[in-house]
Amino acid sequence: MGIIKTLNRKFLKIKDSTLFKKNLSLNDKKIIITGSNSGIGLSLIKGLSNSNQILAFVNKNSEEVEKLLVENINFIKCDFSNLENINKHQELITAFNANIIINCVATFGSESNKVENINLSEYQNVINTNVLSQFALIQNCLKSKSLDIIINISSEMGSLSSNKNGGHYLYRTTKSFFNSISKNLSIDLEDEQINVFCIHPGSVKTKLNSGGLVHPEVVAKKIINICVENKNKFSGKFIDVDKNILDW
Repeated sequence: MGIIKTLNRKFLKIKDSTLFKKNLSLNDKKIIITGSNSGIGLSLIKGLSNSNQILAFVNKNSEEVEKLLVENINFIKCDFSNLENINKHQELITAFNANIIINCVATFGSESNKVENINLSEYQNVINTNVLSQFALIQNCLKSKSLDIIINISSEMGSLSSNKNGGHYLYRTTKSFFNSISKNLSIDLEDEQINVFCIHPGSVKTKLNSGGLVHPEVVAKKIINICVENKNKFSGKFIDVDKNILDW
């Protein structure tokens, strides 16, 4: 009996693992994805472009995503470090009538841990990329009155309560900034039934994190599942891709 119970417990653990979780699919949606060049953004495009219309924001290094050659994708080359670049595309963004925004774009900036060495001009560029340009994109999408879901890809490095090591000012603080905006948006857009999900993707192997442990395709599938389920109870929460709630 002891062996049987042990085997049953092991089976239940396996059954609850991602091997047994169904990968859901989105269909007939208009989706804006930023940071589409590589990593999570590129994996999301691969998983969504066959059955949805995609407006993909890419930077000058867009070779990988342009290889897809899918009719449903419209590419916009845009450097998010300059806020004016988003403003140039206001009409196109609004006219697209997006149902979902997935903000994946991010830059780490300088890794200097010395306060006195921080370059404030570079800091402004990181703020534009990680926060203000993405916020401007959301503003323009809201004008279309078609938005249902906003997903902001964050990082646990932006959590104030989890910060035990300091340093990495540019990345940490801009992620904290955008976390705060995500929370605020969830409250202000609740009456419009727009859910705002702030997601820590985990240790993903990307250009920002060459030592990442998880392939971006795995994370992309879980983000798509969150979109399909669209559970209001997670709106305005800081969650990981397995929907565990994290501390701000």
